[in-house]
Amino acid sequence: KLLFSEKPKTKFERVFQKAQEWIIAGRLEKNYSKEEIITMYLNQYDFLYQAVGLKSASNIYFSKDPIDLKVEEGAVLVGMLKNPILYNPKKEKYAENALNRRNTVLKQMVRNKFMTQNEYDSLKMLPIELDYSPQSHVEGAAPYFREVLREKVKGILEAEDEDGNPMYIDANGDTYDLYNDGLKIYTTIDSRLQEYAEFAVSEHLSKELQKDFDRLNKNKKNKPFSNDIDKGQVDLIMKRSMKRSDRYRNLKKMDPQPSEKEILEIFNTKVKTKIFTWEGNADTLMTPMDSIRHHKKYLQSGMVSIDPSNGFVKAWVGGIDYKFFKYDLVEKSKRQVGSTFKPIVYASAIRDGYSPCFELPNQKVCFDMPNGEQYCPKNSNDKYGGLISLKAGLANSVNTVTAWVLKNCGGPEATIQLARDLGIKSDLEPYPSLCLGVADLSVLEITAANATFANKGVYIEPTAILRIEDKNGNTIYEAEPVTNEAIDERNAYAMLQLMTGTIDGVYNKSTDAVTGTAMRLRGDNKRRKYDNIGNMEIACKTGTTQNNSDGWFIGITPDLVTGVWVGAEDRSVHFESTAYGQGANMALPIWGFYMNKAYEDKDLEISQEDFERPLGFIVDDCETYNQKKWSFEENDPMDEFEDPDEDLDIE
Repeated sequence: KLLFSEKPKTKFERVFQKAQEWIIAGRLEKNYSKEEIITMYLNQYDFLYQAVGLKSASNIYFSKDPIDLKVEEGAVLVGMLKNPILYNPKKEKYAENALNRRNTVLKQMVRNKFMTQNEYDSLKMLPIELDYSPQSHVEGAAPYFREVLREKVKGILEAEDEDGNPMYIDANGDTYDLYNDGLKIYTTIDSRLQEYAEFAVSEHLSKELQKDFDRLNKNKKNKPFSNDIDKGQVDLIMKRSMKRSDRYRNLKKMDPQPSEKEILEIFNTKVKTKIFTWEGNADTLMTPMDSIRHHKKYLQSGMVSIDPSNGFVKAWVGGIDYKFFKYDLVEKSKRQVGSTFKPIVYASAIRDGYSPCFELPNQKVCFDMPNGEQYCPKNSNDKYGGLISLKAGLANSVNTVTAWVLKNCGGPEATIQLARDLGIKSDLEPYPSLCLGVADLSVLEITAANATFANKGVYIEPTAILRIEDKNGNTIYEAEPVTNEAIDERNAYAMLQLMTGTIDGVYNKSTDAVTGTAMRLRGDNKRRKYDNIGNMEIACKTGTTQNNSDGWFIGITPDLVTGVWVGAEDRSVHFESTAYGQGANMALPIWGFYMNKAYEDKDLEISQEDFERPLGFIVDDCETYNQKKWSFEENDPMDEFEDPDEDLDIE
């Protein structure tokens, strides 16, 4: 009966369904052992409270896996199989029924010699002790991903062909029902990596970053908002947030509908409220407006991890707590990406034949604007002078170098076209400021674009759903990879070599020092214990936006490309100091915690080797090759080019 998801509407339909059940029962007996049949049954049985299947029931009623159940606990669940409502151990009016039914199960164990009479006499005297742990769609592993998955699957099932006909229909010609048709959805998520990603976000934000923010924020006049906005602006932000709340929408649906004045009075009256804290959700007494302000102080994070070789999404953390902050920060949210956009700009230079060691003056580069004025990007430290290589420029996010590349390698239009080739679909305006990362992109977009460098220049659209099967195991949908050869394999490898300088550091002649914005990752072991990361080859990029509102980190390894964003819901809630608000402090440690766990888990077999070096790779010896030069391995077909200064169009 469990195999039928639709309830019969008439007695005749039930009789017909009963006949079908007899036929299926016979086939089950013929094809499966008793143990296999009971396994299938227990995995589909509804034990109430969203406990579908024995494992789920065991965790919800007793907070443990089935293998850890005591015999008297297992007997409670077996007893519920006769009628979960009548023998519900949680409902007080059925508690005695549940106890008697449990003892009946235990007595059967004596009868069938799985238990002695003495054991039964002892166990039957014990009360039922539940450790009830309700679960819902807002709890458990990957809650943000599960909601995104639900929307994606729903979209697939509702898809129509060019003639407007449903693309996916069952044997009866009906469209599939996501909730009632027993579909099996296979995803690319790795449960272990998902666990490590959720740990990493929680570990950094709860134990380090949020505490720093609260400490530095306590004396602000309009906390948690920055001192660079006034009370009028704060009031406007709060009013907008109020109108986006569920409470406000529910009030507007009331009949009669309360006035705005009455609604404001409600929002400024104290009520019992449950609020989020990193120490656990708390019940308190505060006004709804104070609750909104309280939750705005929390720094959020979006994180996604992708296998660059196939585009499979391995981990997805869309926020810090789905119950309180339901908006997904991996795919739906778009924020300024800052310097994490710079590798795309630099890829234009590499594609045009520039060596990572090419040097240029560290001085302002100006663009003529349509209004007759000039736009001259400044360096963050406002320091200039001397020569600097492309690799040092990227490693230290030097704005003048990025501006030079944009101006001399096809302008904004060429960079936008390359971004499109790398899978970025969001709006990109053809302005010079594009080189500084003013574009609003999602974590998924910028991470997938960077993953192209690790996949030998081939962009693969991120995939989260592998296939969907019906209840009989027939595949009704299977993902097909969407790919695009964005850049040459050797240019992709050159970009990886450029980006290793961010973590390993690059000698900068103008400062006479080895520097890189992510070098702290190598030296942070004493504090954060990234013991498993070691000295392996890592390509990466940090990013920080204006006023320290957004902190970014993209980490690239041969097997995993992971993007992390950290910031508050409102851009006006941020660190005042770049020392705290930069991507290297806000987002980089999350990547460190995550990859440290991933490397520690040997069963995952995450590669710790260097990136695969293609034949004809660009020599990255900046002591020798400090101009616009190319060098190729012996016996490479590109040896025919003799002029090292010639612009090469490599195909």
